[in-house]
Amino acid sequence: MAYRLRPNESVRRGLRRLATKQLRAARDDLRGATPPRDEAIHEARKSVKKVRAILQLIEADEGTRLRGCRKRLRSVNRTLSGLRDADAMIEILSKLRSRNPHLFSEHTYARVRRQLSSHKRAAMEAAELDGAWTTLDDELRHLRRAAERWRPAHRGFSALSPGIELAHRRGRKAMARALARQTAPDFHEWRKLMKALWYALRLVDRSGGRVRRDVSLLHGAETWLGDDHNIVVLCAELSKDAAICGGPVQLDRLRLAANRYQGAVRKKAVTLVNRIYAQGSRKYVRGIERAWTRWRQGVGQDNARARRRTAA
Repeated sequence: MAYRLRPNESVRRGLRRLATKQLRAARDDLRGATPPRDEAIHEARKSVKKVRAILQLIEADEGTRLRGCRKRLRSVNRTLSGLRDADAMIEILSKLRSRNPHLFSEHTYARVRRQLSSHKRAAMEAAELDGAWTTLDDELRHLRRAAERWRPAHRGFSALSPGIELAHRRGRKAMARALARQTAPDFHEWRKLMKALWYALRLVDRSGGRVRRDVSLLHGAETWLGDDHNIVVLCAELSKDAAICGGPVQLDRLRLAANRYQGAVRKKAVTLVNRIYAQGSRKYVRGIERAWTRWRQGVGQDNARARRRTAA
C-alpha cells in the first residue's frame, strides 16, 4: 500500500485518503484471526503510526476536526506496542546471540527463549481476557470516521511545511540531547521524532532523489535505534529474574554484549543522518519545498502535453 500523495490530488484530500486507508488496513489486519497473527499485529501497528504522523502534520498546521483522535491513537498504539515488544525481545535475543555465539550455552539460550515465549503468550491471553480485540476494532472504526473529516488549515505544501519543520527541529534537538547524555530514553525519544520526519517525507518522496535519499537514510537510522530500544526492553525483562539467564554472572555477560551492540548501532544511526540534522530546520524545509514545487510543475506540464496530444 503506497504511503504517498498522488501527483494530481490536493494535499488535504490526500492526507484524508491515506489516513482512512491505513485505519481500514489496520482494522482488517486485526480482524483476520482471533487472536491476530504476529505479522498482522506488526502491520496494524505500522498503519497506526502512519496515521499518527498524518495527525501530527495536520495539528502542526493548526487543522481542525481532530478532537479526541490523538488520545484514541495513543490508546491503540499502547495496546499494540505491548504485544509487539514481546515479539521484539525474542528477535533481538537471536540477533545478540548471532553476534556473540558463546554468550549462552544451548541449554541457557533455550531456557531464555522459552521464558520470552511464555511472556508473549501471557500478553496475548491478557489481551484476549480484557477484550482488547473488540476495543481496538471499535477505536479504529471511530478513528476512520473521524479521519474523513480532518481538515488542514492550508493548501498545498503549506499544509505540510509546519509539521515537517517541527519534526526536523525536535529531532535535531533530541539528537543533540542523546549524544550529550548517552542514555537509552534519550535515544528512544530521538528515534520517535526521527520516525515522524521519515513518515512526513515519505508522503512527498516522488519529489526527487534528494527526498528519496533522506527517506532511506532516516529509515536506516531508525531501524538501528529500534534494535537499541529492543535491547533495553529485553534486559529489563530478564533482570526481573537473573536465574532465567543462569544467574547474575550470565546476566552481566548479556548486558555487556548488549552495551557493545548499543554503542555500535547508535554510531551507525548518527552517521546515517548527521547531514540531515546538520542543517537548520527552516532551510531544510525550504529545500524539500523546492523539490516538491519542481515535481508538481513537471506533473502539470506532462498533463498539459498529454491533453494536447489527445486533442490533436
